[in-house]
Order: sequence, then structure tokens, then C-alpha cells
Amino acid sequence: MSGVHQLVSLRSYFYLGLYDQVISEAKSLGSLSGAAETARLAYVYRAHVAMGNHAIAAKEITKKSPTVLQVVQLHSTYLTAHENNKQMALEKLNEMVEDGSMAQDQLFLVVAAEMYLSGGELKEALKLVSNGTTLDMMGLTVQILLSIDRADLAQQHLKKMVEVDEDDTLTQLATAWVNVVQGGSKWSEALDTYQDLQEKFGSSILLLNSIAVCQIHQKLYSEALSTLGAARDLALKMKIKINTDTYINTMICLHHMRKAPEAIQRIMSDFQKTAPGHPWIKKQTEMRKAIEKSKKAYS
Repeated sequence: MSGVHQLVSLRSYFYLGLYDQVISEAKSLGSLSGAAETARLAYVYRAHVAMGNHAIAAKEITKKSPTVLQVVQLHSTYLTAHENNKQMALEKLNEMVEDGSMAQDQLFLVVAAEMYLSGGELKEALKLVSNGTTLDMMGLTVQILLSIDRADLAQQHLKKMVEVDEDDTLTQLATAWVNVVQGGSKWSEALDTYQDLQEKFGSSILLLNSIAVCQIHQKLYSEALSTLGAARDLALKMKIKINTDTYINTMICLHHMRKAPEAIQRIMSDFQKTAPGHPWIKKQTEMRKAIEKSKKAYS
């Protein structure tokens, strides 16, 4: 198999959340040359960062490494930094982007946009990838547009992805993302897509959560809870932290099943220990404070 085709396989594994496969596949491929080698390593280190193996990115990526890999390392630094240091990492990224020397490097634009997304800088992320011609850039554009409630524009970019390669894994995933947002009968189509990908590539925590979301939308709460249990078991098997989406989806599922508040609170407590600074937790805390303030005002 040629290096180009092997990178397509790496991309599929990466966007499906099959990070162990990314690393093992990249290892079996061996060193490539030029941009292909940078892309291979970028998938490897992005996979490590996604699994929380931040020490690997910190140790193995140096100032002599390609700029793309340095951005991956910077993203890792951002994710592990205290709140008051996160802004410093984003400012460093701003400098690298504004330098302009990497403006034509599509992989650089993707990994930089991924870091902006982590920092909640959606406008900056979209600016980097919205005119992209690769499936990676178009897929990220679809993801961002859906997050800002512009499903209409997301559909336009999805159409471009279909024109490039409708059978590509990333195109199929993007189609499912759009279908989930559209709702109705599209939830069933999205579920079929996710389950087909699961059958073809195997289970990942990301895929299992995506399947559970579709099941919740279709009020298949028992099935969703079972799927989320599989996601938790997989995290334990991989010896990584339980995914934040798994916690959130489990609480939503238990709420709809009218389970005891104590059961939901136990999940919430574990979630807070795992990711105390998560936006969802901050939002819930703000809502509780607002409710308490309202109660006091009328007491």
C-alpha cells in the first residue's frame, strides 16, 4: 500500500477515535519522506494527545520539529495548563498564525484550528479552514458551523465533501453529524451510519457516544445506557479517563429514564473530579447559582 493511501487509513482511524490503531498503523508504515512523514507523525501525536498522553508530545516534539508538530505540542500544553496559563498558549498560537509563513500549509491550518476550537475561539478556527479544499479542512468546517447553529452552511460544505469522495470515512461522519442536527428521520440515518462504521472499523469511545446520542434522540434510553456502559468499559480497558461526553450523555439518559437524583449526582461527582473545568460543569454551576439566587429573592 502506498504512503498516500496509508495516510487515508490513518485519517479514518483518527476521526473515528480509534487512536490505538492510528499509532500501531503509523508504526507499521515506518518513516516516510517530506510532507507525508510530517502528516504521519501529526496523526500519531494528535492521537496521543487525544488519549491524554501529553508527556509523549512534551518529550518527543522539540524546537527542531516541523512547525505542524510544534502546534500539536502547543495544543497539548494548552489542554494541561492551568486556566491563567491557557491564554499564553493561545497567544503563542496567534503569533504562529499571524507570522504567515505557514498560511499555505493545509495540515498546519487544521491542527491550529483544532487548538482554537479547544480554546473556544470558533471564529479564528473557522477563518483558517473555511476555504480549505482537503476533506480534513472541510470536515472541520462542517463541525464548526454545526456548533454555531449554521446547519445550512454546514450542508453546503458537506456537499463539497461528497463531491470529493462520498465514500470516505470523514465524509460519512460529516453526513452523520449533519443528520443528527437535522433530526427527525435523519436520526435513524445517522445511527445506521455510525453502526456501519462500528461494524467496519470496530468500537471506539467516540463512536459509542455518537451512537448513544442517536439512541437518546429516538428515546431508546435503555439501549443508549447500554451503549454508554460499553464506552465506560472501553475506557477502563484502555486505562484512560472516562470521556466527558460519556458522563454527560449518561446523566441525560438517566434523567429521561427518571432515575433517582442520587444516581445522577454520583455520575456528576465523578465527572467533576475528572474534569472540574469542563464548560458543561461551569454552566450547570451557574444555573444552580441563578436558581438559588432566585429562590432567595422570593423567600
